[in-house]
Amino acid sequence: MAKVSLDQIRKRLEVFDQQRRHYEWKSGQLRGLARHEVWRHTYLARPYLIGAPDDRVTERFRNIFLNVNEIGPDGKLRPVPMSETDEYMQVFTHMLEEYGGRFGGLPPIDLIQSAKAPILKYFEHGMPIGVRMFDGYNTPTTPILVKYGKRQFLEPMLQTGNLRLANAGLYNDAGFLDAVRDDETSRTFFIPTYKERLEGKSNINFQGHLIEFDDDDIVLPLVFHDYYLFSLCEHIHYRMPTDFDADAAIVIRNPILFKQRLISSFLARFPDWIPMEGKVTYYDPYRDYTKFRIPEMAKHFGYAYQKEVRVAFRPRGRVSTNLEPLFLSVGSMTDYADLISI
Repeated sequence: MAKVSLDQIRKRLEVFDQQRRHYEWKSGQLRGLARHEVWRHTYLARPYLIGAPDDRVTERFRNIFLNVNEIGPDGKLRPVPMSETDEYMQVFTHMLEEYGGRFGGLPPIDLIQSAKAPILKYFEHGMPIGVRMFDGYNTPTTPILVKYGKRQFLEPMLQTGNLRLANAGLYNDAGFLDAVRDDETSRTFFIPTYKERLEGKSNINFQGHLIEFDDDDIVLPLVFHDYYLFSLCEHIHYRMPTDFDADAAIVIRNPILFKQRLISSFLARFPDWIPMEGKVTYYDPYRDYTKFRIPEMAKHFGYAYQKEVRVAFRPRGRVSTNLEPLFLSVGSMTDYADLISI
């Protein structure tokens, strides 16, 4: 991993300071700053990526690119509405400023092409499979949950209520698709150190521990014990069937009943475990140090477009044996869920 030298940081800061002063001058003019210019100034005033190595910034660009667009029910790619969230347009704008400081222009063409590749995958067989799957389905207007997968597994689940509950450690498997694979038992944060490096420092005292960083930002992993989780989506998302290589989905029209049955079924076997349920909190590893308090219910913001809801179970103490997937029964779901398939 190529690190960032002090000379590189100083040269980038010169570019950023010039741009920052321009926006500060413009903010005092009659028309002020446009929204994207406010975002640009915010970054230039605190360029948190300036000392990060190129490969980490590259990966961040790809993660953000996945979240600024969505597929509509007409099968067309469109920007995520600002009324829903402007978070990813903000950090995308930050990336443009960072690449301006690194290369004097836009992100490299090869990076843009690689960032577009996962998006293009949705259209490689024409209309995205997720759009075709739900074509003609009358989506409930009340809250729903959606489970994507293979029909051969989902159909028995609908009829009998038998489902497979995976342990979190299972997802850290190189054999999984990129959208599925994740290290669910650790969360990593990055703390910018460019100011300290400019002052000649190579370490800081963090919560009583001396942390060396030399010519990189601080990489701070949070590791926790294995647990069980069951993942769903809070809405119909037309990207998910492609992401999960799914040809079917169960639309749950009574989310409360389903979650109650799942939790009670688990606790009947493991009464000392702690159940958790709700929307996943997506955190930015460079900006959200206190965004969540329950690590089992949080994920890296590169997965935010999936809008996951999960039911999770944490042991009260350390488990002496390795966790393995288990099977539970929540009873037939036919009276409150629909099976949709391609």
